[in-house]
Amino acid sequence: MMGMLATIGIEPDKPFNPPEKLKAAMERGVVDAYYYMQKLDTQLFASHLYWPDRHWSFVMVPDEQHGFAFVTDDAAQIDKRAAAWFFFTFYPKELTEHAGTVYLAPIADSAGRPLQAGKTYKLRVPNDVPAKEFWSLTVYDRANWAFIKNPLDRAGLDSFKKDTMKMNADGSVDLYFGPNAPAGLEANWIPTMGKEPYVWLRLYGPEEAFWKKTFKMPDVELVD
Repeated sequence: MMGMLATIGIEPDKPFNPPEKLKAAMERGVVDAYYYMQKLDTQLFASHLYWPDRHWSFVMVPDEQHGFAFVTDDAAQIDKRAAAWFFFTFYPKELTEHAGTVYLAPIADSAGRPLQAGKTYKLRVPNDVPAKEFWSLTVYDRANWAFIKNPLDRAGLDSFKKDTMKMNADGSVDLYFGPNAPAGLEANWIPTMGKEPYVWLRLYGPEEAFWKKTFKMPDVELVD
């Protein structure tokens, strides 16, 4: 890396004063790299659906050694490593066959449409989610993978908050995320403030029904 930086004049203990043409090219490169990385992640998510007939991606995608280094005997898999780490900041050293925590993200709604900014969505979380410890749904800003600042200071909802939410008669709960809360359902709502949502469903202590896929998570539904 240091050798590559030296080719454009970035070296230890030396001032970096690029000519305007190089500066403009570097600024353009930053923009291009951002969109390239977003494309890599979109492709990564779409290629690892957990249930073939649903739109949920298993987002923790390890390398061939079940880790996250992405280094083989003859190559460092730069793009695969970049796609895995661009939106995430921490991975376990190794992903075991039955991990203690799993992360799922919808790549589309129930009709196969990518999630959009300014739209309101609903996710029905069944009563029998196979999470021994708890489940949680967190909504991020797809543009920067950060929490979305909002007046409720609410980035997500989880099974510990069931007593504060409006529940369905069968024990399931409908969670909403979007710019506005559905009438009477603010306790079930995660504000998106007009941002494009990136959604994570976490299962802590996933149980056998998850690993055997006898349980399937419903798809996210577009409300309006």
